[in-house]
Amino acid sequence: MSEKKNIESLFQRYLKNECTPAEIKELLQYFDAPENELLLRHLIKQQSEANEDVNSVVDSTSLLEVAFSNIQKTIAANNGKNTKIIPFYKQFLFRAVAAAVLIFLIAAPAFYFFHPKSQRAVARTENVQKVKDILPGRNNAVLILDNGKTITLDSAGNGMLAKQGNMMVLKINGQIAYKTATGEISAKPVYNTITTAKGNDYQLVLSDGSKVWLNAASSIRFPAFFAGNERKVEITGEVYFEVAHDASKPFRVDFKDKEGRNGEIEVLGTHFNVNDYSDEENVKTTLLEGSVKISRLGQHQMLSPGQQAVLSSDAISLNKNVDITQVVAWKDGYFVFDNTDLQTLMREVARWYNVEVSFEGKLSGEGYSGKISRNVPLSEFLKVLELNNVRVKTDGREVIIMP
Repeated sequence: MSEKKNIESLFQRYLKNECTPAEIKELLQYFDAPENELLLRHLIKQQSEANEDVNSVVDSTSLLEVAFSNIQKTIAANNGKNTKIIPFYKQFLFRAVAAAVLIFLIAAPAFYFFHPKSQRAVARTENVQKVKDILPGRNNAVLILDNGKTITLDSAGNGMLAKQGNMMVLKINGQIAYKTATGEISAKPVYNTITTAKGNDYQLVLSDGSKVWLNAASSIRFPAFFAGNERKVEITGEVYFEVAHDASKPFRVDFKDKEGRNGEIEVLGTHFNVNDYSDEENVKTTLLEGSVKISRLGQHQMLSPGQQAVLSSDAISLNKNVDITQVVAWKDGYFVFDNTDLQTLMREVARWYNVEVSFEGKLSGEGYSGKISRNVPLSEFLKVLELNNVRVKTDGREVIIMP
Protein backbone atom coordinates (compact mmCIF):
# COMPACT_ATOMS: atom_id res chain seq x y z
CA MET A 1 0.00 0.00 0.00
CA SER A 2 1.34 3.46 -0.95
CA GLU A 3 2.00 6.02 1.76
CA LYS A 4 -0.87 8.21 0.52
CA LYS A 5 -3.34 5.30 0.58
CA ASN A 6 -2.13 4.34 4.05
CA ILE A 7 -2.70 7.90 5.32
CA GLU A 8 -6.17 8.03 3.74
CA SER A 9 -7.00 4.74 5.47
CA LEU A 10 -5.70 6.05 8.80
CA PHE A 11 -7.74 9.22 8.35
CA GLN A 12 -10.95 7.22 7.89
CA ARG A 13 -10.12 5.06 10.92
CA TYR A 14 -9.45 8.20 12.95
CA LEU A 15 -12.92 9.52 12.14
CA LYS A 16 -14.34 6.24 13.45
CA ASN A 17 -12.25 6.51 16.66
CA GLU A 18 -10.36 3.31 15.74
CA CYS A 19 -6.77 4.64 15.64
CA THR A 20 -4.14 3.66 18.16
CA PRO A 21 -2.10 6.43 19.82
CA ALA A 22 0.84 5.57 17.54
CA GLU A 23 -1.35 5.87 14.44
CA ILE A 24 -2.72 9.25 15.56
CA LYS A 25 0.83 10.46 16.09
CA GLU A 26 1.70 9.24 12.58
CA LEU A 27 -1.20 11.26 11.16
CA LEU A 28 -0.13 14.37 13.04
CA GLN A 29 3.44 14.10 11.85
CA TYR A 30 2.38 13.45 8.25
CA PHE A 31 0.06 16.44 8.09
CA ASP A 32 2.64 18.63 9.80
CA ALA A 33 4.65 18.59 6.58
CA PRO A 34 3.72 21.55 4.29
CA GLU A 35 3.70 19.35 1.20
CA ASN A 36 0.87 17.27 2.69
CA GLU A 37 -1.47 20.17 3.43
CA LEU A 38 -3.39 19.76 0.17
CA LEU A 39 -4.17 16.12 0.96
CA LEU A 40 -5.57 17.03 4.38
CA ARG A 41 -7.70 19.79 2.87
CA HIS A 42 -8.96 17.34 0.23
CA LEU A 43 -9.86 14.67 2.79
CA ILE A 44 -11.72 17.14 5.01
CA LYS A 45 -13.55 18.59 2.03
CA GLN A 46 -14.68 15.10 1.03
CA GLN A 47 -16.10 14.47 4.48
CA SER A 48 -17.66 17.94 4.63
CA GLU A 49 -19.53 17.43 1.37
CA ALA A 50 -20.94 14.18 2.77
CA ASN A 51 -22.70 16.21 5.47
CA GLU A 52 -24.42 19.36 4.29
CA ASP A 53 -24.85 20.63 7.87
CA VAL A 54 -21.15 21.01 8.58
CA ASN A 55 -20.77 24.38 6.83
CA SER A 56 -23.59 25.84 8.91
CA VAL A 57 -21.81 24.74 12.10
CA VAL A 58 -18.21 25.85 11.56
CA ASP A 59 -15.87 27.35 9.00
CA SER A 60 -13.65 24.38 8.17
CA THR A 61 -11.21 26.52 6.18
CA SER A 62 -10.37 28.70 9.15
CA LEU A 63 -10.17 25.61 11.32
CA LEU A 64 -7.59 24.17 8.95
CA GLU A 65 -5.33 27.17 9.41
CA VAL A 66 -5.56 26.94 13.18
CA ALA A 67 -5.14 23.16 13.10
CA PHE A 68 -1.93 23.28 11.11
CA SER A 69 -0.48 25.96 13.38
CA ASN A 70 -1.42 23.97 16.47
CA ILE A 71 -0.08 20.67 15.13
CA GLN A 72 3.25 22.24 14.24
CA LYS A 73 3.66 23.86 17.66
CA THR A 74 2.62 20.71 19.52
CA ILE A 75 4.92 18.35 17.63
CA ALA A 76 7.83 20.75 17.89
CA ALA A 77 7.32 21.14 21.63
CA ASN A 78 6.88 17.45 22.37
CA ASN A 79 9.14 15.68 19.88
CA GLY A 80 10.25 12.30 21.13
CA LYS A 81 7.86 12.02 24.09
CA ASN A 82 5.43 9.18 24.57
CA THR A 83 1.96 9.96 23.32
CA LYS A 84 -1.17 8.42 24.82
CA ILE A 85 -4.38 9.68 23.29
CA ILE A 86 -8.09 9.08 23.49
CA PRO A 87 -9.96 11.20 20.90
CA PHE A 88 -12.67 13.44 22.34
CA TYR A 89 -15.39 14.69 20.01
CA LYS A 90 -17.99 17.39 20.29
CA GLN A 91 -21.27 15.53 19.91
CA PHE A 92 -22.98 17.74 17.32
CA LEU A 93 -19.92 18.63 15.23
CA PHE A 94 -19.32 16.58 12.15
CA ARG A 95 -16.34 14.28 12.67
CA ALA A 96 -14.40 15.83 9.82
CA VAL A 97 -14.22 18.98 11.90
CA ALA A 98 -12.68 16.92 14.68
CA ALA A 99 -10.01 15.88 12.23
CA ALA A 100 -9.40 19.52 11.36
CA VAL A 101 -8.80 20.46 14.96
CA LEU A 102 -6.49 17.62 15.95
CA ILE A 103 -5.05 18.27 19.40
CA PHE A 104 -3.10 15.93 21.59
CA LEU A 105 -1.60 16.02 25.06
CA ILE A 106 1.63 14.39 26.15
CA ALA A 107 1.99 12.46 29.44
CA ALA A 108 -0.76 10.54 31.24
CA PRO A 109 -3.75 9.18 29.30
CA ALA A 110 -5.46 12.27 27.93
CA PHE A 111 -8.50 13.17 25.89
CA TYR A 112 -9.93 15.81 23.62
CA PHE A 113 -12.57 18.41 24.34
CA PHE A 114 -14.39 20.01 21.42
CA HIS A 115 -17.00 22.71 21.85
CA PRO A 116 -18.66 25.29 19.55
CA LYS A 117 -15.77 27.76 19.77
CA SER A 118 -13.23 25.25 18.55
CA GLN A 119 -11.16 27.90 16.83
CA ARG A 120 -10.32 29.51 20.13
CA ALA A 121 -9.87 26.21 21.91
CA VAL A 122 -7.19 24.85 19.62
CA ALA A 123 -5.43 28.20 19.39
CA ARG A 124 -4.77 28.36 23.14
CA THR A 125 -1.11 27.42 23.55
CA GLU A 126 -0.13 29.24 26.76
CA ASN A 127 1.35 27.18 29.56
CA VAL A 128 -1.19 25.47 31.80
CA GLN A 129 -1.12 26.63 35.42
CA LYS A 130 1.01 24.31 37.51
CA VAL A 131 -0.93 22.74 40.37
CA LYS A 132 -0.02 20.35 43.12
CA ASP A 133 -1.22 16.95 42.00
CA ILE A 134 -4.27 15.47 43.67
CA LEU A 135 -4.42 11.75 43.09
CA PRO A 136 -7.56 10.08 41.74
CA GLY A 137 -9.96 8.16 43.95
CA ARG A 138 -9.22 4.67 45.23
CA ASN A 139 -10.91 1.44 46.24
CA ASN A 140 -11.94 2.04 49.85
CA ALA A 141 -15.02 2.18 52.07
CA VAL A 142 -16.15 1.91 55.67
CA LEU A 143 -18.19 -1.08 56.83
CA ILE A 144 -20.55 -0.36 59.73
CA LEU A 145 -21.71 -3.52 61.49
CA ASP A 146 -25.05 -3.97 63.19
CA ASN A 147 -23.44 -3.39 66.62
CA GLY A 148 -21.97 -0.06 65.51
CA LYS A 149 -18.41 -1.30 65.00
CA THR A 150 -16.68 0.26 61.98
CA ILE A 151 -14.04 -1.35 59.75
CA THR A 152 -11.96 0.62 57.23
CA LEU A 153 -11.82 -1.78 54.32
CA ASP A 154 -8.69 -0.76 52.43
CA SER A 155 -6.52 -1.43 55.49
CA ALA A 156 -8.30 -4.66 56.46
CA GLY A 157 -6.65 -7.89 55.39
CA ASN A 158 -8.28 -10.62 53.34
CA GLY A 159 -10.30 -13.20 55.23
CA MET A 160 -13.10 -13.06 57.78
CA LEU A 161 -13.69 -9.54 59.12
CA ALA A 162 -16.62 -10.34 61.41
CA LYS A 163 -19.23 -12.95 62.28
CA GLN A 164 -22.85 -11.92 62.75
CA GLY A 165 -24.96 -14.80 63.95
CA ASN A 166 -24.23 -17.52 61.43
CA MET A 167 -23.14 -15.10 58.69
CA MET A 168 -19.46 -14.48 58.01
CA VAL A 169 -18.34 -11.12 56.62
CA LEU A 170 -15.39 -11.80 54.31
CA LYS A 171 -12.96 -9.63 52.40
CA ILE A 172 -11.82 -11.35 49.21
CA ASN A 173 -9.51 -9.59 46.74
CA GLY A 174 -10.69 -6.11 47.65
CA GLN A 175 -14.41 -6.96 47.80
CA ILE A 176 -16.80 -7.66 50.66
CA ALA A 177 -18.83 -10.88 50.53
CA TYR A 178 -21.22 -12.68 52.86
CA LYS A 179 -21.21 -16.42 53.45
CA THR A 180 -23.31 -18.69 55.62
CA ALA A 181 -21.50 -20.49 58.41
CA THR A 182 -22.66 -23.85 59.74
CA GLY A 183 -25.98 -24.03 61.55
CA GLU A 184 -29.31 -22.30 61.10
CA ILE A 185 -29.73 -18.67 60.12
CA SER A 186 -31.02 -16.44 62.89
CA ALA A 187 -34.52 -15.07 62.25
CA LYS A 188 -33.50 -11.68 63.61
CA PRO A 189 -32.34 -9.38 60.77
CA VAL A 190 -28.82 -8.03 61.14
CA TYR A 191 -28.10 -4.93 59.09
CA ASN A 192 -24.77 -3.65 57.78
CA THR A 193 -23.94 -0.41 55.98
CA ILE A 194 -21.09 0.29 53.58
CA THR A 195 -20.25 3.92 52.82
CA THR A 196 -17.75 5.51 50.48
CA ALA A 197 -16.37 8.98 51.03
CA LYS A 198 -15.51 11.41 48.25
CA GLY A 199 -12.53 9.99 46.37
CA ASN A 200 -13.48 6.35 47.09
CA ASP A 201 -15.46 3.58 45.42
CA TYR A 202 -16.09 -0.04 46.40
CA GLN A 203 -17.64 -3.37 45.42
CA LEU A 204 -19.45 -6.02 47.41
CA VAL A 205 -21.37 -9.25 46.94
CA LEU A 206 -24.56 -9.64 48.97
CA SER A 207 -25.56 -12.91 50.63
CA ASP A 208 -27.84 -13.83 47.69
CA GLY A 209 -24.98 -13.43 45.19
CA SER A 210 -26.08 -10.00 43.91
CA LYS A 211 -23.14 -7.75 42.98
CA VAL A 212 -23.02 -4.10 43.98
CA TRP A 213 -20.70 -1.24 42.93
CA LEU A 214 -20.64 1.97 45.00
CA ASN A 215 -19.46 5.20 43.39
CA ALA A 216 -17.85 7.98 45.44
CA ALA A 217 -19.91 9.56 48.27
CA SER A 218 -22.44 6.72 48.27
CA SER A 219 -23.84 4.15 50.68
CA ILE A 220 -25.88 0.96 50.90
CA ARG A 221 -27.68 -0.48 53.96
CA PHE A 222 -28.53 -4.17 53.66
CA PRO A 223 -29.25 -7.26 55.79
CA ALA A 224 -26.41 -9.70 56.28
CA PHE A 225 -28.91 -12.36 55.18
CA PHE A 226 -32.15 -11.94 53.23
CA ALA A 227 -34.93 -13.53 55.26
CA GLY A 228 -38.64 -13.62 54.42
CA ASN A 229 -40.16 -13.18 50.97
CA GLU A 230 -38.21 -10.16 49.72
CA ARG A 231 -34.72 -8.69 49.43
CA LYS A 232 -34.56 -5.02 50.36
CA VAL A 233 -31.66 -2.56 50.52
CA GLU A 234 -31.41 1.21 50.98
CA ILE A 235 -29.01 3.44 49.05
CA THR A 236 -27.71 6.98 48.70
CA GLY A 237 -25.44 8.42 46.00
CA GLU A 238 -24.75 6.29 42.91
CA VAL A 239 -24.92 2.50 42.92
CA TYR A 240 -24.79 -0.12 40.16
CA PHE A 241 -26.49 -3.50 40.71
CA GLU A 242 -26.24 -6.92 39.10
CA VAL A 243 -29.08 -8.68 40.90
CA ALA A 244 -29.13 -12.46 41.28
CA HIS A 245 -32.38 -13.89 39.93
CA ASP A 246 -34.83 -15.26 42.50
CA ALA A 247 -38.47 -15.13 41.39
CA SER A 248 -39.66 -16.06 44.89
CA LYS A 249 -37.89 -13.05 46.45
CA PRO A 250 -38.23 -9.75 44.57
CA PHE A 251 -35.29 -7.39 45.03
CA ARG A 252 -36.22 -3.87 46.16
CA VAL A 253 -34.06 -0.76 46.38
CA ASP A 254 -35.27 2.06 48.61
CA PHE A 255 -34.05 5.62 48.03
CA LYS A 256 -35.02 9.20 48.81
CA ASP A 257 -35.48 11.95 46.24
CA LYS A 258 -34.09 15.48 46.56
CA GLU A 259 -37.01 16.50 48.77
CA GLY A 260 -36.47 13.50 51.07
CA ARG A 261 -39.50 11.56 49.81
CA ASN A 262 -39.28 7.77 49.59
CA GLY A 263 -39.02 5.89 46.31
CA GLU A 264 -38.61 2.23 45.43
CA ILE A 265 -37.16 0.15 42.59
CA GLU A 266 -38.48 -3.41 42.27
CA VAL A 267 -36.69 -6.11 40.25
CA LEU A 268 -36.44 -9.88 39.91
CA GLY A 269 -33.02 -10.20 38.31
CA THR A 270 -31.38 -7.46 36.31
CA HIS A 271 -28.54 -4.98 35.79
CA PHE A 272 -29.28 -1.33 36.53
CA ASN A 273 -27.72 1.92 37.76
CA VAL A 274 -29.22 4.39 40.23
CA ASN A 275 -27.96 7.98 40.51
CA ASP A 276 -29.44 9.48 43.67
CA TYR A 277 -26.93 12.19 44.58
CA SER A 278 -28.52 14.98 46.58
CA ASP A 279 -26.67 17.64 44.57
CA GLU A 280 -28.04 16.40 41.23
CA GLU A 281 -31.29 17.81 39.90
CA ASN A 282 -33.11 14.49 39.45
CA VAL A 283 -32.90 10.85 40.54
CA LYS A 284 -32.07 8.65 37.53
CA THR A 285 -32.48 4.90 37.22
CA THR A 286 -31.02 3.33 34.07
CA LEU A 287 -31.72 -0.25 33.03
CA LEU A 288 -29.17 -2.40 31.20
CA GLU A 289 -30.77 -5.85 31.41
CA GLY A 290 -34.04 -7.30 32.66
CA SER A 291 -36.99 -5.27 33.90
CA VAL A 292 -37.61 -2.90 36.80
CA LYS A 293 -40.50 -0.86 38.17
CA ILE A 294 -39.94 2.58 39.68
CA SER A 295 -42.45 3.75 42.29
CA ARG A 296 -42.85 7.04 44.17
CA LEU A 297 -45.83 8.92 45.61
CA GLY A 298 -48.29 6.53 43.97
CA GLN A 299 -46.65 6.91 40.54
CA HIS A 300 -45.15 3.92 38.71
CA GLN A 301 -42.93 3.49 35.66
CA MET A 302 -41.76 0.24 34.06
CA LEU A 303 -38.37 0.22 32.33
CA SER A 304 -37.08 -1.86 29.46
CA PRO A 305 -33.36 -2.31 28.70
CA GLY A 306 -31.77 0.88 27.40
CA GLN A 307 -34.31 3.14 29.11
CA GLN A 308 -33.91 5.59 31.99
CA ALA A 309 -36.47 6.80 34.53
CA VAL A 310 -35.97 10.43 35.57
CA LEU A 311 -37.61 11.46 38.83
CA SER A 312 -38.20 15.20 39.02
CA SER A 313 -39.91 16.90 41.95
CA ASP A 314 -43.41 15.96 40.80
CA ALA A 315 -43.22 13.33 38.06
CA ILE A 316 -41.48 10.25 36.65
CA SER A 317 -40.48 10.68 33.00
CA LEU A 318 -39.00 8.14 30.61
CA ASN A 319 -35.81 8.67 28.60
CA LYS A 320 -35.61 6.17 25.72
CA ASN A 321 -32.42 7.55 24.15
CA VAL A 322 -30.00 7.21 27.05
CA ASP A 323 -26.31 6.46 26.40
CA ILE A 324 -25.74 3.37 28.55
CA THR A 325 -21.97 3.56 28.09
CA GLN A 326 -21.90 7.02 29.60
CA VAL A 327 -24.13 6.11 32.54
CA VAL A 328 -22.03 3.15 33.75
CA ALA A 329 -18.60 4.43 32.69
CA TRP A 330 -17.70 5.20 36.31
CA LYS A 331 -18.01 1.50 37.18
CA ASP A 332 -15.57 0.62 34.42
CA GLY A 333 -13.03 3.25 35.47
CA TYR A 334 -13.82 6.14 33.11
CA PHE A 335 -15.37 9.57 32.94
CA VAL A 336 -17.59 9.76 29.87
CA PHE A 337 -19.31 13.04 28.98
CA ASP A 338 -21.87 13.61 26.26
CA ASN A 339 -22.51 17.31 25.63
CA THR A 340 -22.28 17.75 29.41
CA ASP A 341 -22.39 21.23 30.90
CA LEU A 342 -19.43 22.37 32.99
CA GLN A 343 -21.32 22.40 36.31
CA THR A 344 -22.44 18.77 35.94
CA LEU A 345 -18.99 17.73 34.75
CA MET A 346 -17.28 19.37 37.72
CA ARG A 347 -19.65 17.74 40.22
CA GLU A 348 -18.32 14.37 39.06
CA VAL A 349 -14.77 15.67 39.35
CA ALA A 350 -15.41 17.00 42.87
CA ARG A 351 -16.73 13.67 44.11
CA TRP A 352 -13.97 11.57 42.59
CA TYR A 353 -10.98 13.76 43.48
CA ASN A 354 -12.44 14.89 46.82
CA VAL A 355 -12.15 18.58 46.02
CA GLU A 356 -14.41 21.57 46.44
CA VAL A 357 -15.42 23.29 43.20
CA SER A 358 -16.66 26.87 42.95
CA PHE A 359 -17.55 29.09 39.99
CA GLU A 360 -16.83 32.77 39.47
CA GLY A 361 -18.80 34.87 37.03
CA LYS A 362 -21.12 33.72 34.27
CA LEU A 363 -20.39 30.47 32.44
CA SER A 364 -20.98 29.99 28.73
CA GLY A 365 -23.31 26.98 29.05
CA GLU A 366 -21.39 25.05 26.38
CA GLY A 367 -21.31 21.26 26.52
CA TYR A 368 -18.34 18.89 26.45
CA SER A 369 -18.14 15.29 25.24
CA GLY A 370 -15.53 12.58 25.55
CA LYS A 371 -13.81 9.94 27.65
CA ILE A 372 -10.89 9.80 30.08
CA SER A 373 -9.60 7.30 32.60
CA ARG A 374 -10.53 8.00 36.20
CA ASN A 375 -6.99 6.97 37.13
CA VAL A 376 -5.31 10.18 35.96
CA PRO A 377 -4.30 12.79 38.56
CA LEU A 378 -6.34 15.96 38.83
CA SER A 379 -3.66 18.06 37.13
CA GLU A 380 -4.12 16.14 33.87
CA PHE A 381 -7.85 16.76 33.96
CA LEU A 382 -7.32 20.47 34.58
CA LYS A 383 -4.85 20.69 31.69
CA VAL A 384 -7.59 19.58 29.32
CA LEU A 385 -9.96 22.20 30.68
CA GLU A 386 -7.31 24.87 30.24
CA LEU A 387 -6.70 23.84 26.65
CA ASN A 388 -10.39 24.39 25.95
CA ASN A 389 -10.62 27.95 27.22
CA VAL A 390 -11.76 27.06 30.72
CA ARG A 391 -9.82 29.18 33.19
CA VAL A 392 -8.91 27.21 36.31
CA LYS A 393 -7.39 28.34 39.59
CA THR A 394 -6.53 26.00 42.46
CA ASP A 395 -5.94 26.55 46.14
CA GLY A 396 -5.18 23.32 47.98
CA ARG A 397 -8.21 21.13 47.47
CA GLU A 398 -10.31 23.94 46.06
CA VAL A 399 -10.80 24.27 42.31
CA ILE A 400 -12.16 27.58 41.03
CA ILE A 401 -13.65 27.80 37.54
CA MET A 402 -13.55 31.32 36.09
CA PRO A 403 -15.19 32.86 32.99
